[in-house]
Amino acid sequence: MQENNLDLFLINKPENIFYLSGFTGGSDARLVISPDQRYLLTDARYLEQAGRECPDWSLIREDVGRLDSLAGICDKYYSLAFESHYLTYDQFQSLTARLNPKLMPLENTIERFRVVKDKTELNLLRASAQVSDDVFAAICQEILPGISERHIAARIAFLLREGGCSQEAFSTIALAGENGVLPHGQPGDRLLQRGDMLTLDFGGFYRSYAGDMTRTVVVGEASSQLRDIYRQVLESQELGVSLVQAGASCRDIDSQVRNCLKKYSLDQYFQHGTGHGVGLEIHEMPRISPLSDAILEENMVVTIEPGVYIPGWGGIRIEDTVIVKKGGCEIITHSDKGLLII
Repeated sequence: MQENNLDLFLINKPENIFYLSGFTGGSDARLVISPDQRYLLTDARYLEQAGRECPDWSLIREDVGRLDSLAGICDKYYSLAFESHYLTYDQFQSLTARLNPKLMPLENTIERFRVVKDKTELNLLRASAQVSDDVFAAICQEILPGISERHIAARIAFLLREGGCSQEAFSTIALAGENGVLPHGQPGDRLLQRGDMLTLDFGGFYRSYAGDMTRTVVVGEASSQLRDIYRQVLESQELGVSLVQAGASCRDIDSQVRNCLKKYSLDQYFQHGTGHGVGLEIHEMPRISPLSDAILEENMVVTIEPGVYIPGWGGIRIEDTVIVKKGGCEIITHSDKGLLII
């Protein structure tokens, strides 16, 4: 705020509210930070909760849809920064009409603080990854011909909660056979058959921190083509993991992973970036993609997840979550990546 000569900073994004204050009801709250004061505004439903979670913040009741208290805080200030990437146009219009300070847009300001994790955050991300590993081991005991994608996805969601997660970090992906061509497809009524590949992409929020892991398994038996393509995707994924270290270029990692797949004429079937940051959100900075200018820093947490999606055949994706270190990385998803035939 001093660098930008700002009087006040308005925080609306729930993940940023939690990061700064510890308040877990952020979708119905906002923070206002001044050089010498910090306010948490929320409605009557959350005042007791906010008092327990944020004892060092000044709590102010502000009913949903009202701006009276916020306006009172802002009256004596000249400028108010806001999260331009999160605030809706309607909210911006309301603030403009009601508040005196000049509105100053800032983008991804708090996210830039969040991108490097501290010791507590790293331990929570390790714990979240361990839940995913435990769920994968459990679900592999239940996979057999005749059960549906939808059933597997529902079981994974249940096991994540049973393992200590508050909810899924994203909608679980469980896609069999030809449906695997859909990177973010929705599990349906298709029944598993012998010879199917089954892509499982899932994770949960453990004490607010996300898990993310993908494994592709095979039901009953694997064709020679499937074995070959799996080996080639795994080679590219392991290469990507080996390139992760502090100081590495995200764009360069992505490029080398694609070049590995290109050796096998598979790069044309790779439809997304190689990875992304993980933390309070399932997708956050940095991005590991052809469009990224980011340089990895120690204690960033990212995924490495190349995949190929071949129309009429299916898809294979393998994903680990890793912690960036000097000279390498720590893999925190420990499930076996070898071709698993169930």
